[in-house]
Amino acid sequence: MNKAVHALVYVILAVAIVAVFFEIKLYEKKELLTDSNEQLRQCIVDLSSYIEAENAPPAATLEAKQDVSPREAREVDDPEMVNLLEKYNAQYEATNIKSLDWGDAQKAQLRQVYALDSEGNKQVDQAKTQAEAGSGRVYYLQDGPNTAAALIKQIVGRAKYQKDTLQGTRKELAALRTKLQELVTDFNELPKEVRLNKIDIEKKGKEIETLTSEKAAVEDQLQKSKAEVEDLKAEVTSLKEEVSTAKDETEAVKEDLEKSKKLVEQLMSRLKNQSAAPRAAGPVTGGGQLTSGDKGKIASVQNEKLFVIVQFEDAALDEMLGAERNGALPPHEMLVVRPVKGADGKESRTVVGKIRLRQWTPKTNFVTAEILKDWQQGPLEKNDVVCPD
Repeated sequence: MNKAVHALVYVILAVAIVAVFFEIKLYEKKELLTDSNEQLRQCIVDLSSYIEAENAPPAATLEAKQDVSPREAREVDDPEMVNLLEKYNAQYEATNIKSLDWGDAQKAQLRQVYALDSEGNKQVDQAKTQAEAGSGRVYYLQDGPNTAAALIKQIVGRAKYQKDTLQGTRKELAALRTKLQELVTDFNELPKEVRLNKIDIEKKGKEIETLTSEKAAVEDQLQKSKAEVEDLKAEVTSLKEEVSTAKDETEAVKEDLEKSKKLVEQLMSRLKNQSAAPRAAGPVTGGGQLTSGDKGKIASVQNEKLFVIVQFEDAALDEMLGAERNGALPPHEMLVVRPVKGADGKESRTVVGKIRLRQWTPKTNFVTAEILKDWQQGPLEKNDVVCPD
């Protein structure tokens, strides 16, 4: 009996030693779990200071209107405008939105895993407990007011909103970048138009100076002609008086009268010649019809703006402007054709449009032309061939 008691004591002692060992190990794990949970709670509290507590306030639609009316040589009192920011979400620009910025109260709530009733007892999750009735375990509600789950749901919801806001902002930035590139491309066309307009203005200014000089010469000649006409009128008046007094004279006087009449006729002829004196020549016109054959190629094209720049051959410019190239460019309408090679290797031509000549750039072979939209079969391209209609 004593041996059995001794054996039992030894067994109990061994079990106690094992229990102490496991207690020490469990205590270490408890400290690890406690510290880990504390770090997690502190991390959530720190994270709250970077999470916005509310949505951005509603914002009015912003306006950045662009004039999209055609660039024509006319004044537009009410141009067509397009708001580039019509679909832009101005809420993305909201700043100084208050963050959650949790403190000790929320940190304490994060320790509350289970929902409590009015008496401070854990509330049983009846549905889950009944569903798991075979396990013999009682489950408690982990969601509800004043629980850690409520705070976690709140911060997750706010984080999702901020992520959606960030994604929307990225999309808006991409859309604005695309619009900016389009505006820059369109703006870069303006200097080209300005340079062409300046060339045309300088040319017109020289023409105006020439015409003004010619006008002054014509007016001076007109004044001289008027003075000569007045002198002739005075001579005619004097001759008429002489003829009137010579009617009753002798035949000799009649002969003198005939001479006087002839003199009057001569004076009248001079008067007519002076009145019809040639005036200063007007602007020189261009050449005649163009001969058949290729006359040049398209050097640059702007299908959207409906104009092209054609590089003509020297012979073609001589036909249109004269050998000295001092004539005015005729507004010829010309065909635009495109050489196309078939499957058999043979080359054929396809008409792709029609142009009307507008302006020659002096001392070059370049002529600006208008694309006739009604004749356009497709977009014109560089190196398309130009020939007479």
